[in-house]
Amino acid sequence: MNNTFKYSKDRSMFTNIIYCVLSFLGLFLFSSILQLVFLTFIKNELVCSILAHTILIIFLILLYYKDLRLEVKIYIDSFKENFKKSFKTYILGFMGMVFFNLLISIFLKNISANEEQVREMLYTNTFLSMISISIIAPLGEELVFRKSLDPIIKNKWVYVIISGILFGLAHIATNFLSGTFVLTDLIYILPYGSLGASFALMDRDTKTVCSSMVIHAIHNTFTALLLLALFKGGLL
Repeated sequence: MNNTFKYSKDRSMFTNIIYCVLSFLGLFLFSSILQLVFLTFIKNELVCSILAHTILIIFLILLYYKDLRLEVKIYIDSFKENFKKSFKTYILGFMGMVFFNLLISIFLKNISANEEQVREMLYTNTFLSMISISIIAPLGEELVFRKSLDPIIKNKWVYVIISGILFGLAHIATNFLSGTFVLTDLIYILPYGSLGASFALMDRDTKTVCSSMVIHAIHNTFTALLLLALFKGGLL
């Protein structure tokens, strides 16, 4: 089988690059602008974030509609095989994430700013946070970091590594935006990048971005529920 998705392969490289640029601009620029616009008449930041990212997801679905229509069919037609293969790949990424997080906790004794922000949001506004964590984030992030990158990087392992690094960088963006970034924050690329790389690998192997969307959603949901249980039990 070809290493790229059917419609992605049929498009010119120039078109795929334009789509990729639009996807990243949508995530890091346009959604932020939309958020600021919504904040002028909706004072809840989380609601504004969900609305802005929902619009981004709709835009990306329309942009990649032909690809996604095919990839949903690919995923459903071989669901058991795709899920099994994806889950095995996820375990490797999860183990890498746990390993690097343990090292970081030993030497730095703290968590990333992104993790702190997510936890605070989860504890104070659980319902909306679960929507953001379990649905919005997996859909948006997989369309940007996997779907948009796959067509323009032909080599499997180069794609996996670059996707993982960019995914890791995105999760320390909070430090840049808040002006609190220090060089040691770059270490957090390793745990986030391990997970992101596993998402990229499972998509390339199964030929459908649905693989990482489903596993990403499961991972985020169970992580959030575990954090809530520990918090309610007074362990965090």
